Amino acid sequence: MIKRSSWPTRRRGAVLVEAAIILPIFLMILIGIFEYSRFVMVRNLVDNAAREGARYAIVHAYDKTTADVQAYVLKKLAGQEGQLSAGSPTIQVFKANPTTGANLDLWTNARFGDSVMVQITGTYRPAAPRLLLMNSTIQVKAQAMMRCEAN
Repeated sequence: MIKRSSWPTRRRGAVLVEAAIILPIFLMILIGIFEYSRFVMVRNLVDNAAREGARYAIVHAYDKTTADVQAYVLKKLAGQEGQLSAGSPTIQVFKANPTTGANLDLWTNARFGDSVMVQITGTYRPAAPRLLLMNSTIQVKAQAMMRCEAN
C-alpha cells in the first residue's frame, strides 16, 4: 500500500529565487547581443556607404559636386546616420595618394587613373553602455579609395 502525504510539497519560493538570480543575467546577455548586433549593423552600413560614395564620385568626377556625393552617401546610410554622432557623420571626399591615402587635392581635379577617397567619421553611442560596461562612445571610421574612371 502506498502512503500519500496529506501535505503537498511547496516550492513556490524556490522558483521565485531562481528567477531572481537567472533573469538579470539572461537580460544582460540578451541586451549585449542586441547592442553588439546594432554596432555591427552600423559599422557595415558605414563601410558600404563609403564604398558606394567612392564609386559614385569616380564615375561623376566632372558632373557632380561634393554636396552631391555627401547626399548620396547619406542616402546609402539608410537613415542610420543618427546612430553616429549627434547628427550627421563627417563625410570627406578628396583626391588621394594611392599609397598613403593622404589628401592631395579636390576630388573634382582627379583625372583618369587618379585615386579618389571617401572617408566617413562618426561617433557611435551605445544604448546602454553602463549596463554592459562599455565606453559611452566608440569612434567609427570608414574609408574607400578607387581609381577615377572619368576622362
